[in-house]
Amino acid sequence: MKCTIQLIPTPSTSISLPMKAIETLGLTGRQSITVNIGALQKKADLTSHDDQERCIYISSDLVKGTSLPEWIEYKMKFQDNVLLIGPIIGMLVRGKFSEMNQQRIKIYKNYLIDYKHVNGLIILFTADGIDVKNKQVQGFAYNPREHVWVKGVFPFPSAVFLRRTIKESIRKTLQKLIADHFFNSHIFNKWEMWQWFSGNHQLRKHLPETVLAQNMEDVKRLMLVYRKIFIKPRAGMQGTGIYQLSYDGQEYKLSYRIKGRNITTILRNWEAVQKYFQTELNLERCIVQQKISLLRNNNRVMDIRVLAAKNHNGVWTVPGMVTKFGEVDSIVSNISSGGSAEKGWLSLMELYKEDPKMAFKKYMEIEKIAILCCEALEKRGLHLGYVGIDIGIDEDHHLWIIEINNRSPDMTIALDAADLQLYYQIKTAPIHYAKWLAGFGGE
Repeated sequence: MKCTIQLIPTPSTSISLPMKAIETLGLTGRQSITVNIGALQKKADLTSHDDQERCIYISSDLVKGTSLPEWIEYKMKFQDNVLLIGPIIGMLVRGKFSEMNQQRIKIYKNYLIDYKHVNGLIILFTADGIDVKNKQVQGFAYNPREHVWVKGVFPFPSAVFLRRTIKESIRKTLQKLIADHFFNSHIFNKWEMWQWFSGNHQLRKHLPETVLAQNMEDVKRLMLVYRKIFIKPRAGMQGTGIYQLSYDGQEYKLSYRIKGRNITTILRNWEAVQKYFQTELNLERCIVQQKISLLRNNNRVMDIRVLAAKNHNGVWTVPGMVTKFGEVDSIVSNISSGGSAEKGWLSLMELYKEDPKMAFKKYMEIEKIAILCCEALEKRGLHLGYVGIDIGIDEDHHLWIIEINNRSPDMTIALDAADLQLYYQIKTAPIHYAKWLAGFGGE
């Protein structure tokens, strides 16, 4: 049930609920109760009142001098003998608290487009604003009435959506405060993905064979088997730093992009290839993969970005897909490298225009692989709320896992495909999942 909060000075730690709330929550006859507000948990005397039907009075010492804005509607839930008041959700962002201003932080309001279905206290904060001892944080709370961020000191949130990479020290701090109730904190690269997924019999057949670039014997073996290979940065993003090496039986052709231009270098023999790699590339930071002959559209390579997210019940879902088309003759499909995008379903319908049922089957197959990827990552101990998974279709219509972006998957790709509904769905998904983590999901 929804309520507003008023903090009042009292000689004892107490909370006063409307009589109707006492009855609804099954608290009749109780004289004390354990109250949980964000990371704060404390036992308090329980009383009732008939002043305002949806207002609860909380003694100031219950929240240790922090503020609980009166212009926010909270929810109450009695669970496991604890009264939960919230949700209290946090977004941890880059920088320092002193650097935060309205101009810089206004972009985060985009995550709260669907605030009316979330409610509660949403706090924007930086690492230096955390007070572990008092379980509170200095930051900015979202005011849904004025649509602005308001500075203050608040109870530390019970669930945190990370909008930045974090050091191990910050990870330990968060674990101390809220256990594992924070997400999108783990970063992994393409080599780690290969190591984790190649042992999964459901995913292995969808993975291009991968080796470390520094082991030239393995690279040569891949070249002999497949005749075409990709050299990629382990942690590369947006299609940068990718090379394609092909062999026609006489010479090697190395293709890549520089400043928006397609470049080709001819290497006469394997010794020349090895010398080029060792002098021009940082092999310790690269992997090598078999080249997949992906489907092309008007000589533009294409793959599908699957947008996967946890929903308000903590379950992995696929709100939608976007097809990426590379620039003509480019070896990558990335939009940042001159490509374009359209709704994934439209692309599949065009691809299988003679058989719409096959388009649907392929869509469901792609969705299944994406969910399997997410579940496999969770089994590795990664706590994620949303990811972007690139899946390609080869000339035999087999599906391949190209890459997984979990650092900060670009949600605006939905806008590139003119899919505003998908953009709003994926943009708001992390906050709905955080609400579930905070104990208020399934609503």
